[in-house]
Amino acid sequence: MLQVLLKYISKIVNKKTIFLNFNLNLKLLRYPFLVSGFLLFFISCDQFVVNKEEVIARVGAVYLYRTDLEKGLDAFVNEADSILKSRNYIDQWARNQILMQQAEINLDIDIINKLELLVDQYKIDLYSNTYKQSVIDKAIDTDITSQELDSFLLQNRSVFKLNAPLFQVRFIELPHDNVDLNEIKRSFQRLDEEDIHYLDSLSFQFTNHILTDSIWINKSNLLSEVSFLNQENLNTYIKKSQFFEIEDSLGVYLFFVKDYLKKDDYSPNEVLYPTIKNILLNQRKLQFNNQFEKDIIQDAIKSKTYEIY
Repeated sequence: MLQVLLKYISKIVNKKTIFLNFNLNLKLLRYPFLVSGFLLFFISCDQFVVNKEEVIARVGAVYLYRTDLEKGLDAFVNEADSILKSRNYIDQWARNQILMQQAEINLDIDIINKLELLVDQYKIDLYSNTYKQSVIDKAIDTDITSQELDSFLLQNRSVFKLNAPLFQVRFIELPHDNVDLNEIKRSFQRLDEEDIHYLDSLSFQFTNHILTDSIWINKSNLLSEVSFLNQENLNTYIKKSQFFEIEDSLGVYLFFVKDYLKKDDYSPNEVLYPTIKNILLNQRKLQFNNQFEKDIIQDAIKSKTYEIY
């Protein structure tokens, strides 16, 4: 009889879940106390399985195990670093648990219910947005053609007027006694590919320099980089395609303005293209997202995953 009982009980006891099999042999009903005893024994064993992991700390009925600590910490530099980081982590964990448990005890039930709703909604948003973003990243073509950029720029040109002037300049500041000054001046004014390599090779001799005149810079950066310029003399030296050599007690300055744009001029294309590309990509993502949200509803209705009663 014991073997029969064990056979049936083994079918209805699971490590994680206890459930009853109501198709027991009728003969077992003659021994209800024996069946109940075995069920209680297995239920008790399952509910009181002891976690054999090393306990690091406890707050109320919540435990911090060594595995939790190891997951929460980065690699340690040394033993002292390990001890400090571990203690800080444990203290922070304890503070969080204490506050959480006190909040659950002391907050009004209405507030707790509202917080639970917020937590549930945050979880939904987190999962949903992460999933949608993963789909969008795989589905969206991120290549924007030059034709698309130019078309958008043509249709929205009036939007892209400058709020402040921009400048393309090159500049070198160097000491008075530089032995290569004449050759540097020739290369600076001509500035072909060979000259750029030559000036780069001598850049350690320069106090300061701007050799990439294809980049647009604003007025603030211009005044901070070109030391002899100021608000009073700016208009004197901002002359397109004109070379200046200025000398004072601090050194020699070579300055050339390749191009500049005034306030209310249209922004240069190369400055606008990165912004326009982001705008077009965001438009694609928005359109895809709207269509995706419609499609998943329709697919769920067709598959009868989603029904309205």
